[in-house]
Amino acid sequence: MIKCPFCGTSHVANTLFCSECGTYLLEDDRRGTDPLGTDEIGWVGEGEDEPEASPQVKGTGPLSIRLKIGDSGREVEATLAKAIHLGRLDPASDVFPEVDLTSDSGLEKGVSRRHARVLKREGTVVVEDLGSINGTFINGKRLAPYLPEALHHGDQLQLGKLLIEVQLR
Repeated sequence: MIKCPFCGTSHVANTLFCSECGTYLLEDDRRGTDPLGTDEIGWVGEGEDEPEASPQVKGTGPLSIRLKIGDSGREVEATLAKAIHLGRLDPASDVFPEVDLTSDSGLEKGVSRRHARVLKREGTVVVEDLGSINGTFINGKRLAPYLPEALHHGDQLQLGKLLIEVQLR
């Protein structure tokens, strides 16, 4: 067994990353990388023709999110006080997302059990794909796994083939 040095969770031998906190577990296997110069880094959204967002004070911003889900039109509202996980319920695998999309044809539309999460960081609401098989999209643009992307009022969030309209409050 391997014990995570950060959160203390136990994992089977040869596990690469902690399932709880994401820490790299194979400390003996440190592989170096060539550092990128800052002039080589391209940031997501850089160069797009969007109006300049007004600076927000840290800790402010939307307090809750309302999701209008798929063809059914079911609406789910949740507070942004903590991360909101979206996916499908699976008690056998100990998966209990805050927004369960099973009843919205989640399985048929390619929603993973642990598909994505929405959270607030420094006053901005972001969505992060959790390594889903069928992907997470904002307004038709596929997100890179584990890289948060800003979510705005009126955006169309897509998990697999399931469309969700986003309203921030």
